[in-house]
Amino acid sequence: MNCNPTLTAAEFKVLHNSLCELDRIDDPRVAAVVERIRDQALKGAYEQDNAAFSSRYDRFNLAQSTHGFRTIWSIYEVEDLEQQHPYGNINEICYRDHWGDEAIYETVKTQGQGHGTWMELWAAADRCVQRSGDNHHVFIEGFYTVADQPHQLRLTTGS
Repeated sequence: MNCNPTLTAAEFKVLHNSLCELDRIDDPRVAAVVERIRDQALKGAYEQDNAAFSSRYDRFNLAQSTHGFRTIWSIYEVEDLEQQHPYGNINEICYRDHWGDEAIYETVKTQGQGHGTWMELWAAADRCVQRSGDNHHVFIEGFYTVADQPHQLRLTTGS
């Protein structure tokens, strides 16, 4: 090789997921190649990914305890909770409890003009989950937009 390539996170994800698919092939030769790729070619990338995950996990736990949240942030694609989220001028979170029985709405309280931060979304999401009474599905896993409600996000949780 004539260069020292760098993988993007998206490229690493494609490689990792492809290796997981290859794991399902019952062939010792394929297994040996996959192991060699993981243990030699991508060892440093896996170590970096694990270190980044651990760092975010620690920061998210600190934020959880600092703010008294009962929920657990599980959106690891977010690097900094104080960064603006990409959803625009959202002012409300809608959460249908895990069983979809009851819709709970919470206002997103933003500190400034324009887009709010991930932390502000987490605070509103935490209030939704607490109001739902569900003490099991407390992992904040995602938000998605609703076409007919442009200022609202739906919250998804897991256990």
